[in-house]
Amino acid sequence: MSKRNKQKNRSGTVAEPAAEPVRIVATPKVKDSRAAPDRAVRPLVFGSETYKWLGIGFLLVVVGFLLMIGGRDADPSVFDAEAIYSFRRITLAPLIILAGLGVTTYAIFKK
Repeated sequence: MSKRNKQKNRSGTVAEPAAEPVRIVATPKVKDSRAAPDRAVRPLVFGSETYKWLGIGFLLVVVGFLLMIGGRDADPSVFDAEAIYSFRRITLAPLIILAGLGVTTYAIFKK
């Protein structure tokens, strides 16, 4: 015991030695491969064909956004209306994006 623990406190009693802290060690649970599963395996929400349609819809949306980019000029003080307001950026790209969203909606409701 240390000197501090041996000293008397103001009430005249001897102080109790401090208890050692308790260490709790967490061990990960390892499932036994031979044990029965806790819950049944649920199938995927959609089938493989639906995921293909979702991928096609996503690709159409990405292609639409890629068609919208561009229009930058080397000189920032020059405004080229034909490059910015072209048919590709104003009409074609939004239609392809909407088609991609439509294909994605079809894929979700197809189930």
